[in-house]
Amino acid sequence: MRTYLTIGFCALTLLLSPYIGRAATISPSTIELTSARGQEIESAVTIINTGASEQVYFLDLLGFTPTEETGTPAFAPIDPTDELAYWIKFPTKEVLVPAQSKVSVPFQVIVPDDVPSGGYYIAITVSTAPTDVVTTNGATIEAKTAMLVFLTVEGETTESLALLEFNVEHKGTTLPQSLFSFRVQNQGNVHLTPEGSVKLKGPFGNVIAVLDANQAQGRVLPDSTRLFQVLYEMNGLSFMERAGYQLSHLAIGPMTAELHLSYGTSGEITAEASIWSTPWELISILVGGLLVLLALFRKRQKKSK
Repeated sequence: MRTYLTIGFCALTLLLSPYIGRAATISPSTIELTSARGQEIESAVTIINTGASEQVYFLDLLGFTPTEETGTPAFAPIDPTDELAYWIKFPTKEVLVPAQSKVSVPFQVIVPDDVPSGGYYIAITVSTAPTDVVTTNGATIEAKTAMLVFLTVEGETTESLALLEFNVEHKGTTLPQSLFSFRVQNQGNVHLTPEGSVKLKGPFGNVIAVLDANQAQGRVLPDSTRLFQVLYEMNGLSFMERAGYQLSHLAIGPMTAELHLSYGTSGEITAEASIWSTPWELISILVGGLLVLLALFRKRQKKSK
């Protein structure tokens, strides 16, 4: 079964001191690799020094788990359960980067041949002070930039994403601008990235808008739940522009929001929710126009008599 070794680098600043201006910038943000048991994978990260002087940077590792439903990681010291931390090898953990320059740092991921299939996760950190100095001082004296590492070992993997809810919060009464939210739970043993759309349809089946359901490419880790939100809004429209939108899009009365998601190799999720929009601007113009026509008709009748 085909699986993925995904190393996703999510730039994140851990505020550990007033010297955060010296923290490095790291590239790329994501690296996609494929692996198997017993395989050695070579890759690299780039440390960018945007400062005016050369700087020595130190590489280290931290454990992390997702917190809340937004996917924000919570960092913690390495423990025996963080197996991936023992599989990553750097040729050096101390890198000198000249001012206004960048240095590519290679590393290896050596996957043992007897590990269970599934997902493994760790964070690679870059800072301007070695970990032992920070620990010895017992204080927050340095800033770190963290890169999240997602590893999937091929074999008996399970891709299972369950939709817990799909809701629509209508942000207005006359236009279909809304906040679409859906919660999904990863019930498998590998991380998954749902992709798809939220399609808003009018009362006659006409498509009003198609929105990216996961524009940020957020991942859902095994045994975790994540909330995704998609906002559709139209701000700053004048009275006539709102009426024109309502007419051209037939955004009138009951409308349907359709969620279509795909994940992994062949997983799919669909759901529907309803909203109601009353196009007062368009109604006002139509009623006003009818009243004017009626007045002109009566005036003409009086003249003809």
